[in-house]
Amino acid sequence: MTEVNGQTVKQDEARKAILSSIRAHLATSAPFDADWREHHGYASEGVAVWEPIRMAMSSAALAHVFCANLESVGGHCTVVADETEAAKQVGKIIDQLDPRRIAISNSELIGRLVERNAAVEIVENAHAEYLFDCDLGVTSAQWAIAETGTLVLESDRESHRLTSLVPPVHLCVLRAADIRQTLGEILELASRDLSRTVTFITGASRTSDIELTLAIGVHGPGELHVIVIAD
Repeated sequence: MTEVNGQTVKQDEARKAILSSIRAHLATSAPFDADWREHHGYASEGVAVWEPIRMAMSSAALAHVFCANLESVGGHCTVVADETEAAKQVGKIIDQLDPRRIAISNSELIGRLVERNAAVEIVENAHAEYLFDCDLGVTSAQWAIAETGTLVLESDRESHRLTSLVPPVHLCVLRAADIRQTLGEILELASRDLSRTVTFITGASRTSDIELTLAIGVHGPGELHVIVIAD
């Protein structure tokens, strides 16, 4: 090995230090690998199977997992029995937030659930200029991912993109039957009739690109409420 002003030796030492650190961390995490594979449904070591094993889960179980994972990232989730209970929960959330203006998507489900109130201005499929003055945006979702607590909104099935992204609070209502376990299942479903825009929402909007300090609600709603209809 030829040394040039000591650089070769320093680079070799740095490489060895990095590899040593990687080995040490891999050794530390090794005892947890089996637990990770079991949790995610992967086969045991020595079996050449890379695809996750999908376990059949009921819609009720998927709704429970979805809500737990959504709440783990700061979202609020409630499971109700039917549309009647969903309408009551929508009204309860609106009363708590006390908004002056509400933007709703053109979803038929949302149209049935949001009660018109003379004290609150409600506009369906509002223009962007109006949305920036709204306190609450209400939409449905076409799908949801249980393992990450993620909402999936397709633009071709509902005009909701800006309604779900611009107001400071987003309220979403979906059916438990539309929850799937993994992202792979959603991508498979969406690809059959792909919308021009597919929006994935996991919790409130957050960013940490400014001095690595977490900020909520900078690039979208700072608060997310989800109602899951069990039927």
